[in-house]
Amino acid sequence: MSTRASEGMVSGFSLQLEMFEDLVMPSGIVHHLSTMKTRSVRDDDIFVCTYPKSGTHWVWEILSMVVAGRPEYAKHWQNSAHLDSRTEEELDSLPSPRILFTHLLPRLLPRDIWDRKCHVINVQRNPKDAVVSYFVQHTNQNWVDKSREAAFTGTWANYVDAHIKGNIPYDSVLNHSLCWNRFPQDHPDVPFLQVHFEDLKKDDVTEVKRLAEFINHPLPYEVYKQIADACSFSKLKHAHQHIKDQTFHNQWREGSSGYFRKGESGDWKNWFTVAQSERFDRVYQRTYSHSDLK
Repeated sequence: MSTRASEGMVSGFSLQLEMFEDLVMPSGIVHHLSTMKTRSVRDDDIFVCTYPKSGTHWVWEILSMVVAGRPEYAKHWQNSAHLDSRTEEELDSLPSPRILFTHLLPRLLPRDIWDRKCHVINVQRNPKDAVVSYFVQHTNQNWVDKSREAAFTGTWANYVDAHIKGNIPYDSVLNHSLCWNRFPQDHPDVPFLQVHFEDLKKDDVTEVKRLAEFINHPLPYEVYKQIADACSFSKLKHAHQHIKDQTFHNQWREGSSGYFRKGESGDWKNWFTVAQSERFDRVYQRTYSHSDLK
């Protein structure tokens, strides 16, 4: 009997996928997920929770600078703090306060987060833009197997179909957004802030200030402006390519722009056909009409 993971691979994924509980996940992280709920956390841990390609790098770097109190890039890039793929020992070596990021749903995360009432930040983006950016990543990234073959070798139409069905790594962006939107209701005692990619594009200084105040690290307004400037798309891309330690970089196909493609909003209109967009919208509405999803 086929699973959504196997169907995803039939659609064009060379990246190995498998089911974890009822979700499609990259096989390479499943051994981490099996112990995730019982992992220990620290009281001052900060969790950045996103669907892939929704502004993770951006917000993680902003928070790193806010905690440092100055517009200085962290030595390592954000994958050094990836909860889903780093061992507990690797994460234990990070100094406090740790800024950890994850693409997991709330129900898969360490229970200690809720008990210790850690600060949780959810970053969201227009889901169609996230799909486009994820497609470009998967067709250019070698991922964990280090081979020269891209993680996804199918067509854009194949990818949209797989995404709508949730047959992709980290499952459906629609269910992911729904679960995180419900987070304040499910965990009312946990400090929670939701940030939107589009708001960061519109007024990054204001969003930097919101983030700083949320984690109780207020700074002079001038420093907010400096951090926002240092974390602009072009400067952050340059830092990741030429300044930061490259230890935790994944493999990319030659000529790829890597994690930093355009950093724009609305590019989905150049990719989705009218029929694909309408189908996506129908599934979006159907997903949000099912209040029993968790």
